[in-house]
Amino acid sequence: MDYLYIEKLKEELHSHLSKERIGEVLKGEKEFSFRVGRSYLNFHWGNPNTLFIGRFPIGRQEFSPLMKLKGAFIKSISLPVKDRVLEVELVKPLLGNRFSRFFLVFELTGKNANLFLLNEEKKITFILRSVESSVRPLSPGDRYLFPPSDKKPFEELHFGKVTPEGVEKRLYKFVAGISPLNAKEIAYLMKELGSLEEAYKRFVELHKNSQTACLYYQNGKPKFLTTFPYRSLSLLEFKEFSDSLPFSSAWEEFYRKAVEEIRFSTLKERIVSRIEKKIEALKRELKELSDLEKLREEAEKWKRRGELLKYNLHLVKPGQKEVKVKDFSTSREEIIPLDPSLSPKENLNRFFKKYRKALKRLEFAENRLEEIERELERAEFLRETINSKEKAEDLEVFTPKGTREITIPDFLTFTLPSGRKIFVGRNASENEFLSLKLANPWDLWFHAKEVPGSHVILRLGKGEEPLEEDILLSAAAAAYFSRGRESGKIKVDYTRVRNLKKPPKTPKGFVIYSGERTVSVSPELFKEKVEREAPRGGK
Repeated sequence: MDYLYIEKLKEELHSHLSKERIGEVLKGEKEFSFRVGRSYLNFHWGNPNTLFIGRFPIGRQEFSPLMKLKGAFIKSISLPVKDRVLEVELVKPLLGNRFSRFFLVFELTGKNANLFLLNEEKKITFILRSVESSVRPLSPGDRYLFPPSDKKPFEELHFGKVTPEGVEKRLYKFVAGISPLNAKEIAYLMKELGSLEEAYKRFVELHKNSQTACLYYQNGKPKFLTTFPYRSLSLLEFKEFSDSLPFSSAWEEFYRKAVEEIRFSTLKERIVSRIEKKIEALKRELKELSDLEKLREEAEKWKRRGELLKYNLHLVKPGQKEVKVKDFSTSREEIIPLDPSLSPKENLNRFFKKYRKALKRLEFAENRLEEIERELERAEFLRETINSKEKAEDLEVFTPKGTREITIPDFLTFTLPSGRKIFVGRNASENEFLSLKLANPWDLWFHAKEVPGSHVILRLGKGEEPLEEDILLSAAAAAYFSRGRESGKIKVDYTRVRNLKKPPKTPKGFVIYSGERTVSVSPELFKEKVEREAPRGGK
């Protein structure tokens, strides 16, 4: 945020907050809220910095280090230097007609934004984060110093002969209170007026006379705040604020939309990262289990040795380390290693025990490989779908209320003969998750008509039309995963996901729909596939 915008905000804050008393002080992760009268002075020191008057706090918990401010009155709000530093002078009544004096200093300087509480001597009693700059090191107990600046007022500078194209950088570099965006607008005005001095004078007039704030959007996201409509930003969409607190209102809207976007992006990255770690773990496990032939050979080795030993057990004496036997199926002799600490019969049991273990490992690997393939399908579908989401509300299902933990909902996945995939919810939560959170508007949704059952989603590419076989098989899945499974042919409705709606206050998994078509199918169409693949669903 630039100095000129903060200058307008200062006038607004001073007018509305002077002589008001501070109540509670609340802190969030990167937020402070000071209750002033019936309003809140909200400060966010993350990206973006914000300071605005709001009806509600953005902080959440009482912050004891600043509770000494409770009961203090705001005497004045000022900009002590021509920089993005706003000072709030506070007076707190004490017993015996005495009072104490404090200063709250907000430094709205981008990534270095800070908050200080100073005593009457301007010494720091609280600092949000220490300043470790070699030019201005600050810690509690130090006398407060303003951020250093070697910029000067425009009137004290001589630019000589300049062009609009070359003046932007020089204005920002040398003129106090001018941001790159301000410099760009002055350069634009210079093209029209022909003189840098006239352009600067015109710019200052527009700024001083403006009673409205402007919020500019780029690609649908809040990008710039200005104190009047900038000609240099005419290609961007903007919103003008002209209420009783225009500069505060505009900054609040900027904050809420920008921070919402940042939090949404961060949450999306966290969820996708969690899924990608799962995918990598599944791929590693898949690689470890993929050599089924080796496991078969190991199982066969223990079985063959056990059978050979069984028919030649009479040759084994206690304490032997090995025995030579003849394999009559190959007419070849084979040496079988033994454990000399075991009896002949115990050695025999040991071989068959190893065979059973190897067989179990083989069976587990065969089943687990199928499970891994299903889990990979589900995880890759989740990753693809989450990356396509553009609203924070679509990700709420991954973060249960009151926790920062990420949960990955489960559901069944199947690959149809065509290669397309269908997804099946197994309960009300999974049904709602699939239909209202993960499915794309153009996917097809299936449900047994007038019978409780699973929601089934046929995944389609945007603009893609389904095959008739895919529709029938997806409908058969909906019939199979319904209470009408044993009823012969069942009517199944299907429609595009965009036609689904969830009425307010209805049970989880309940939706209404329109634009549907109906087909009659037998669950038997899907039964064979379900019996083969269903055990691989789940976690």
